[in-house]
Amino acid sequence: MEWYWILIILMGSLTLLLCLGLPVAFSLGFLSMLAALVFWPGTTGLYGVALAGYGHMSSFTLVCVPLFILMAQIVMHCEMGKDTYDVADRFLRGLPGGLGITSTVFGAVFGAVCGASTAGTATVGLLSLPEMLRRKYDEGMSGAIVAFSGALSILIPPSIIMILYGTLANESIGALFAGGVIPGALMTLIGVLYIWLSVLINPSMAQRDTNRFTLKEKLSSLWRVWALLLVMLILLLTIYTGAATPTESSAVACLAVFLIAVAKGKMTMPILRKCIIQSVRTTTMIGWIIIGATAFGYVIIYSGCAQELTDWVVGLPVPPMVIVGVLMIGYLILGMFLDPAAIVMMTTPIVLPILTALEINIVWFGILVTINMCCGNISPPMGLNLYIVKGLMPDAISLRRLFMGAIPFMLIDCICVALVMIFPALATWLPSIVVPN
Repeated sequence: MEWYWILIILMGSLTLLLCLGLPVAFSLGFLSMLAALVFWPGTTGLYGVALAGYGHMSSFTLVCVPLFILMAQIVMHCEMGKDTYDVADRFLRGLPGGLGITSTVFGAVFGAVCGASTAGTATVGLLSLPEMLRRKYDEGMSGAIVAFSGALSILIPPSIIMILYGTLANESIGALFAGGVIPGALMTLIGVLYIWLSVLINPSMAQRDTNRFTLKEKLSSLWRVWALLLVMLILLLTIYTGAATPTESSAVACLAVFLIAVAKGKMTMPILRKCIIQSVRTTTMIGWIIIGATAFGYVIIYSGCAQELTDWVVGLPVPPMVIVGVLMIGYLILGMFLDPAAIVMMTTPIVLPILTALEINIVWFGILVTINMCCGNISPPMGLNLYIVKGLMPDAISLRRLFMGAIPFMLIDCICVALVMIFPALATWLPSIVVPN
């Protein structure tokens, strides 16, 4: 059988299983075992599939995944972001759409200590959504701002998506973290400009807050952000001074967050139990997806499909940038229906040989994928962040208005993808300085 028929059958079967509602991890695992029995007689293929899954799960780098997830849960449940949000509100509330701008800036700052989009969205939403609706902000725009701000957590380091991509691509996690800083700041800035211009042009979208703080009151409140700033400094200094690897830094930062929560009197046994249970659930889900995706990648590679696909793509009479553009469109479509972590783990083993053959920068492509996954988190009909927002205020926001409000922010994400494609240095310059080859 020709390689393209094998690939079509595998991808078609995977699509069918997902449409039937089977979880991503089990769809990948079941299909991998079935394909192994077909392609390799006896137990040889099954042994290879199992060994591939075990090989990736035993990676030391992946230890930072549960640690960053636990850190995000502690920050969220112990309300450690509330002070930072209040300080940002003091400085920005007087601007058109000030509360929305505050939410976006806070989402970026919070993303620097939270690598999970779901935790970021829930935290920003709990702090800002009731207040935005109380001040007569447009419900669709309010919900979309929260979803967009939460999605910044997977682009601004630390990022679970970058860790998973880096592990599968055998790329430096520190380089990927550094590569996400400038695009993350750029996306935040464009989001802030959009909110400001939208309310400036149409003031009915957001009621202006007439309360003002003096410069003295603003400056005197800055000390309240010490907790998140301390964690950010710990992460940055330990990673980029070479004092610790990203995995070791995640343990240090997680311990620091725990001690800060205890010192502030926010940590109790029920909260600790809730944080641990949620972290275990999320980590287990990601772990099973890693096993399934690695096994599926093993089948794709050893069936010969990966090499044949690479040879075919490399032989196309088009520039590499066109290939990257087509891949970005594919990621955008996948993001509308699947979880970002699942997309990254499913596709990386397939596209990596193509990137290597075309001599495409792996870090640069990883940043493009991560930006694309930010868009996937807010893309109808399955954008996870949108449903988290809906769950926070189920009676106050209609899903239709939320979907409509998300479209401009999806365009912002697409603009950022285009800018990083046109100007690769946005993603490669900082890694070349802080993580030299």
